[in-house]
This record gives sequence, structure tokens and C-alpha cells, in this order.
Amino acid sequence: MTGQLEQLAIRATVRIGPDAAPGTLWGSGFLVAPGWVLTCAHVLHIDGDVESVGTLRVQGHRLDTPARLAYWLGGGTDPEQDLALVRLKDDAADGHACVRLTDRYDPPHQVTAFGWRTPTGGAPQRWNGHSECNGRDGSYGFTLAPHMEIPHGASGGPLLDRDHGVVAGIVKARRAGKDGGLAVAATALRGFREARAVGGEDSLGPDPYAALIRAHDRWHHRMTAGPNWVRLQGETRAGGWGARDSAEASALLAELPRPVSSAELQWMISRVLGYEPLWEDELAPVDWRDGQGWAHDQPEGAEIVALHYLLAVAHACRRRAPDAVAELERWVKARIERLPGPFAALLRERAADDRELVVGDDRLAGNTDDHGSAGPVAPDSERPVIAVELERNPYGPGERFHWRVWSWPDGPATARMLDEDTEDEGAPLADLQRALHQPLRRAFRKLDAEHRRARLELALPVEHFGLDVHQWPRTAEPSMGAQRQVVLRSLNRRGEPAPEWRERWDGVAGSALKALPVHAPEYAKEALEAAAPDAVPVLCRPPHQNADSLTDAIGAGYGVALWSLKGEHARACGVDCGELYGRSAQLLGSVDGAAALPERLRALREQAGEEGGEDAAWTAHVALLYDDPRRPLPVCDDPLDSP
Repeated sequence: MTGQLEQLAIRATVRIGPDAAPGTLWGSGFLVAPGWVLTCAHVLHIDGDVESVGTLRVQGHRLDTPARLAYWLGGGTDPEQDLALVRLKDDAADGHACVRLTDRYDPPHQVTAFGWRTPTGGAPQRWNGHSECNGRDGSYGFTLAPHMEIPHGASGGPLLDRDHGVVAGIVKARRAGKDGGLAVAATALRGFREARAVGGEDSLGPDPYAALIRAHDRWHHRMTAGPNWVRLQGETRAGGWGARDSAEASALLAELPRPVSSAELQWMISRVLGYEPLWEDELAPVDWRDGQGWAHDQPEGAEIVALHYLLAVAHACRRRAPDAVAELERWVKARIERLPGPFAALLRERAADDRELVVGDDRLAGNTDDHGSAGPVAPDSERPVIAVELERNPYGPGERFHWRVWSWPDGPATARMLDEDTEDEGAPLADLQRALHQPLRRAFRKLDAEHRRARLELALPVEHFGLDVHQWPRTAEPSMGAQRQVVLRSLNRRGEPAPEWRERWDGVAGSALKALPVHAPEYAKEALEAAAPDAVPVLCRPPHQNADSLTDAIGAGYGVALWSLKGEHARACGVDCGELYGRSAQLLGSVDGAAALPERLRALREQAGEEGGEDAAWTAHVALLYDDPRRPLPVCDDPLDSP
């Protein structure tokens, strides 16, 4: 790292304190884009009420301006939660240097920390220290070797990767009574996709991370005169894919629409690399720029991989942003011409393969329908799916369940386990919403697209089919069943599907559906076995009164069924049962095949929560079995039972 690059890092590092006392040092921060300072949330003295932080004072190299907290990640003890974005007064950051953030997936080695400190009895002054990143602490924490003592006030400052000339983290804390400390990995900034806006802030739109990192990349692309960061960074490396290449490509990527989903972006990177990386939450890419980080340190060279990746992105975005794609392709073409002949020919061959795959089946093209919303990139039955296995712990106290989270990001053959229960005894049904909140949040973040949310499937024993997950989170906000498709599956159906299951599914896959009312449990099995292939059982009794009938339906091969969650009655059916059968028949008759049913039910649940949606209110009290034999639950060798 050159001394000039270190000077730019010093200029981008600011001190933060209360506006009413400009000489008071709370902590440090650094400019990541014009008008935006990244820091640690704990330096802002957030005491429970984030709206009460008040006006801040940000000071640094030729900078002394009011500012305010704009976004934060909720606080907490984990490193990734201890980040905040501070917005400077309009135009206050004009002409001031911004750091360049890493896009790499590997941790740094030789590092320099920057910040501010207050000597005893003195005014705030700049500080920096050299160290090594010698380990990890959780998903996003970098531990720093005891080569330096981080002073009070330096928290929130940048951590520079000296080997590559980019900022790889944010200084978090010193170790009590020891040298060294802890930093937050820069990849944690991707969590700002779901950051909490403060004080009505909305300038970064629905995806604050994408908006911020794109502003960051555009700024570095514009800064070409004088001792700018990218030019000085380029002096630390020679040949291949350089800092200027990366900066120009990032700026071009910043003009493209966002990826359809994180899972689709991961699929693209896997195809470019020729293998699927072992994705971890802290490394998973969420915007186009992040994908470039996987080009580093590849056996065939960063140039080939990076240019291949850019061409794949161009193919994926062609229909949504033809002008921006044309600009990107012109740049890539000029860059390919600088390659030796054999490498250029290899890259063109790979690009031709990608064009046939990506454009030919519109896999990543993000097509839009007549209303401008993104249409499905695959048949509805192959949309991204998240399934939660809930298996009862037979040895635990009471009714307790272990869980696994599976995903199918790209059709039936792509099953992978995302998460699983680590508690010895499992969780009671009443605590499942809390236990699954974070695992599902992570899974949805990976697979959800802007206009196409992943379906949630709950696989559990039939006797617990009364679990109304579609009504979570039971607060004033819209229910999960109104926001995404939520269906149930039978836990007993794992592995190779039985013939009767396939036959029944084929009967409802491509035709209008007909309701099969199941009245008395004692006659249910006979009626279910004799019904036509296009029949869909509708059960008016809740599962705790009707587990045998539901078991009979599963045994008879039904993959689609509806049942009431609240219609308890000991004897004959009444008016409520007739209403359920009538409304269910209307619902089933309104779709062309089973694949359209989960979305139709979701739309009705959404309608029920709106003004004038009384006619759809019944959908809150029914559950849907949607058990696709073309995508059976995987057979897992590891038991979920307690030891």
C-alpha cells in the first residue's frame, strides 16, 4: 500500500459526536459514498429509542457539518447488527474522498485501522495502527492480532486491507485489558437490504444496500484526476484484472436493474466458475457487484472469470435494460480484445453457451408481463421453494419438534439443506414462530425475487395439520399467507413417490379441479378411494377431530386437499360446512390445474386483509395440502431425534 493511499483513507475517516458539543468524540466513521458515513451503531449512544439520537456533528478533513442517523440494522451484540449509516447535510460531502470497499470473499491478512482518539485533557486527534487479521468471530467478525492497542473513539473507523488496497471492514472494539480487537467484515453491509430507516428516511429506496454500493461505485468511476483511490490501488498490483478494470466494470453494473433474486445470482456465479461454491450467509452475493468478488484467485485467472461473469450478467439483463447492457457489452468487447488470442476465443465460446442457456429459456432475463411486474422464470410448480421439516421429538418433554429448512432454488433436482435445529430437545409448537424467525428470514432473503416470493411449505405429521403458519406473525402487519404462498405437506412422504400419489397428482395437474366434500369420518376412506382423479378433498372438521380422514387422504395418494381449521362439530354438519364446501368449490373451479391454486389462495388471503375483503375472510381459517411428487422431500441420513 502506498503512502498516498493511506492518506486518502485518513481523509475519508471522520469523527462523530453530538451537534451541541462539536469537540466531543463519540466515535469514528468513514465516507463510503457522497453524503454517507458508515459507522458502528454503538458509538451513536442509541438507548432503546433510535428516533431520539438527535442531530450529530461529523468532522474530518475540510469537513464540519451536521448529520443524522438514517439507517441501522437493529442493534444487538452480533457484529453485523452494530452498523449504521449517517447522512450528512445536503452537499456537505462534495469534494471529499470516499474509501473503496472490497468485493472479495476472503478475509484480509495485513490490515491498518484508522480512527480518532482523545488524549487525556486534549482535543480529538487522528489515529491509525497496523495489525493482522488472525481469525473469525461469528459470521461477520474479524479478530485483530495484538500488534496494536485500539483506543477509545476509534470504533467505527475503516479497516484497510493493505495487500489489496481496499477497505475490508469496520473497526468495532478493543479487547478488554489486551491489545488487538474486533472488526466487522464489510460484507455485513449487505444486510442493509433490510435496514431500518430512521426519521422517515427513504433516499436509498427499497434496497438501501444496492443504492449505496452503486453510488459508491459511480463515484470511484468518476474520480479519475489526481491521486484518486483506484489509481493508487492499482499501483499495488500488476497485470491481469486490475483496480481500474474492477472500478469501471462495477460502475457499468451499477446501471443495471437488480438481480431477480440472490439465489438466481448464485446460480449464475456457479455456472461461470464451473462449480458451486459453499455459500455461507456472510459471503452470499446479493447485487451484481458482489459477484465480481468471486473472480479473484481463480486458477484460470481473474480476467477470464470476470469477463465471463460480465457477459453472463449482460445476457440476463438484456430485455430489462437494453441500453445499459449495450454499454456494458461494448466495454467487455474492448477488454477482450486485449487478451491473447486463445483466451479471447475461449471466452467467446463460453459466452455463446451462456447466451443459448440464459436467453433461450429466459432463466435470468427477468421478463415482465403487460403490467410491468416480473413474470415467472419457470413454471409455478418450479418456482423457488423453501420447505421446513417439523419432526416430533419422541424423547423430549411434551410436544416438541426438531426442524430442518430445505430449499429448491431451481426446480426439483436442486434440493439443499439451508439450516437445521441445534437444540437438544427441539421447540414446542407454541415457540416455533420464534425459533424459525431468523432461519426463515435468511432463507427468504436468498430466494425471494422482487416480484416473486418463494413458496413456504411446512412438512409435518398429519395430526398437527392444524398449525396455522399462514397467520404468522399475528401482529398488525400482513400475515405470511397474504405475502407469500404457504402450504402444508405430509412428513411421511419422503424419497421416491408412491404410484398412487403420482397418479392423483397427474389428475389435478392440468385440468379444472372439483371439490370432494368429506363429511363423516367413518365413510371418508371409501369416498376418497373411489373419487375421480381430478377430485380435491375438502374436509369440514379441523385436524384434531379429523386426523384419520387426513391420513386416509394421504394414503389414497392425494397431493391436494383443503380443510377447515376451526369448524369443530361433534355430530352432523351444519350451515358452516355447507358454506365451506361452496366457497371451496368456487376456489377450485377458478384455477386451471393444481399449480395455480397456492397463488390463488394467497391472493384471496391478501384480499381478506383489505377494505371490502369480507368475502375472502374464510381463507384465513382453511389450510391447503400441496404435496408435489415431482419434488419429494429429500431422504436425510442424519436423524433429528435427540441423542
